[in-house]
Amino acid sequence: MCTEATLEQDILVLALAPRENRKKLAVQILNLTWEKGLYPASIAPVYQSLGRGELAPMTIPAFNVRGLTYPLARAIWRSAIQANCGPIIFELAPSESYGCDQTFEEYAAMVMAAAFKEGYRGPVFLQGDHFSINQLSDAEPLTDLALQVIESGFYQIDIDGSHQYNPQAEELSDFHAPNAQVSARLIDALRQKQPRAIHLTLGGEVGEIGGRNTTVADLVAFQSEISKHLPPGIAGLDKISAQTGTTHSGIVLPDGSTGRMSMDFSLIAQLAQKSRQFGWSGMVQHGASTLQIEDLAQLPKAGVVEVHLATQIQNILFDHPAFPATLREQMKRELVNTSRGAEGDHLENSTELSEAQRFYRARWAAWGIYKTQLWQLPPEVIAQVSDSLSDWATAIFQALQVNNRSQVLSDYYSGGTL
Repeated sequence: MCTEATLEQDILVLALAPRENRKKLAVQILNLTWEKGLYPASIAPVYQSLGRGELAPMTIPAFNVRGLTYPLARAIWRSAIQANCGPIIFELAPSESYGCDQTFEEYAAMVMAAAFKEGYRGPVFLQGDHFSINQLSDAEPLTDLALQVIESGFYQIDIDGSHQYNPQAEELSDFHAPNAQVSARLIDALRQKQPRAIHLTLGGEVGEIGGRNTTVADLVAFQSEISKHLPPGIAGLDKISAQTGTTHSGIVLPDGSTGRMSMDFSLIAQLAQKSRQFGWSGMVQHGASTLQIEDLAQLPKAGVVEVHLATQIQNILFDHPAFPATLREQMKRELVNTSRGAEGDHLENSTELSEAQRFYRARWAAWGIYKTQLWQLPPEVIAQVSDSLSDWATAIFQALQVNNRSQVLSDYYSGGTL
């Protein structure tokens, strides 16, 4: 049984336990946090109000913490509390769960425990990110996984059917039909079994991140097709993501630093406006954590309700001056040939890339491979990394206009205030 006195030791035991034992350990931690006033919630009411223009614009940050989730989530919660933030989301993709060796139950327990330890009480927004349908045979097991994670409090699920399209199609409706069909199938399955009194926040995706930019015509075609395949009376999507100039992990320069991505904010605004005509809350921006702060600051007024932030958290840890140089060098030697990205995308093994570029795009796998070593980092290293992460999060909250918005939590949720 987990208690306040044993919480931090229980967290460490959970992190390093065999994968098959973690669900039971995580449930004990979750039970403690729920007893102390934290609970999983759907962000749908807030998004609906944003979509109708009833709330001043803001963009909700969704943080992918791929490892060391308890201490790093504490740093983010700490900054959020100090900034009197409105809602924030913590998310995990299936590819990250497997590749970074972190179960969804484990992740939920870490995030909830971090919030509790920092003194927060109220709703916690957990999201299943990039539930990607790479082939049609993925649909059934992916639905089963989504239903499992919902049981752990992940009341936000992002369905990514963007890999399903008809390349021979002459009409946009036919091009997007496979994506729309499989997305509608998952929406229906999840809506049929959503928890009592909970409206799951479901997202869809039009256009692959890193591919050609999505047009308004693409969005219209996708919406038309998905409407055909949803049964009567079944609520559809709450939000939509599209390609508008970003790429997962950002643009990596030969020295391993990140370059500036070319965002089309006019296109984003047009897509957001059209999406709201369909009853969706607005746009979701992927591949954005390495954007300049001034670019992130343009998202709220463009109609972006949510932005996904993953890679920069990873960069803050692995590039930190306090991070052990010997461990970093070991990672460089062993990870440069990784062929899968954290979102499940395939990485071409180009000989034209520098070693720094290959390591940058491959090091997401370090979270799982070196999980034990990361959890054994000296406390002073964790403290310095956490301080840097807190500083970054504070700047993010201000840019996205979620700082000083804690009243939103009080207005929409029981016991909700940061």
